[in-house]
Amino acid sequence: MRSQESSTTSRRLFLKRAGLSAAALAALPFASAGLLGCTRRGGAQPLASAATPEATASSIRLISADEPGEPLLVSGRVVAADGATPLEGLTLYVYHTDARGLYSDADGNGQPPRPRLKGRMTTDREGRYEFRTIKPASYPGRRNPAHIHTSVSGRGMAERWIEDYLFADDPLLTADVRARFEGRGRFSPVLVLTRGPDGVLRGVRDIRVERN
Repeated sequence: MRSQESSTTSRRLFLKRAGLSAAALAALPFASAGLLGCTRRGGAQPLASAATPEATASSIRLISADEPGEPLLVSGRVVAADGATPLEGLTLYVYHTDARGLYSDADGNGQPPRPRLKGRMTTDREGRYEFRTIKPASYPGRRNPAHIHTSVSGRGMAERWIEDYLFADDPLLTADVRARFEGRGRFSPVLVLTRGPDGVLRGVRDIRVERN
């Protein structure tokens, strides 16, 4: 009987400590968010990624027609290390927060993010991709710039996380981060957005991939 009570007590302690650890990780700054699979720096796939349908098209929509927020269209090409040769058939996985800065209504409970706005696309013969969504917001009460997480995989290449999409007009984007990507031109992850006559924000980013 004592052994059973001890086992039950140990289990309760483990669950309590695990919950506290998750809550502590959720409070870490942007540079450490990879510990939760929240950014490519951690190299880990978010828990909800496995539930995302397989990519079947080069152009996808992440949102429903009634999703609150500023409409955003992101496009570009995925090319080889030479910066010119298009890479067909690679899969891009993207996910981000909504207009409130939340990945889902489950945020804030000490658990890893389970993104609601997410999707996969496959590059076409010209290496092109495109996704329609809304401009994400930064995390509530935090100083993290707004961002879109992304990974690339396929054709024998294991999934790898690359730099998050960022936004040039974001006041939370520090001078250090801007300087880091300066001079990359069309390969910069910092999107310069323009608003079309239809009210949609548009940004372009090409992605250079080393196939090793």
